[in-house]
Amino acid sequence: MQRIIQWFAIFYVIVLTLLLELPIKVGEAASGGMAMGYAHLLTFTLLGFLVELSRKKRSLLFWIGVLIVYAFATEVMQGLLNPICNRVFEWADILQNVLGVLFGTAIGHYCRRFVQR
Repeated sequence: MQRIIQWFAIFYVIVLTLLLELPIKVGEAASGGMAMGYAHLLTFTLLGFLVELSRKKRSLLFWIGVLIVYAFATEVMQGLLNPICNRVFEWADILQNVLGVLFGTAIGHYCRRFVQR
């Protein structure tokens, strides 16, 4: 089961990276309203959850660090691709990404401990 979760986590990272860097129409993100506000939080919560359930040898803090670097890197890429993709660097998105990573890994850690009993 852990192997399946690992493959799903890899697939999810690839799809997430592509979606975060896709071009958007001008004004499209702003029209998303509250749903767009929670999109980063929810996607990174799922990512943190999957990584926590699929990790084997590395420590939890190592993977939290990797995910936070990934969250920051995706926003930096959006800022760099702004002229092409109409994406912008936003600190609020990074905050939501990091909170999502922390929530997801905490939920995954709790689930892992609960299942192992």
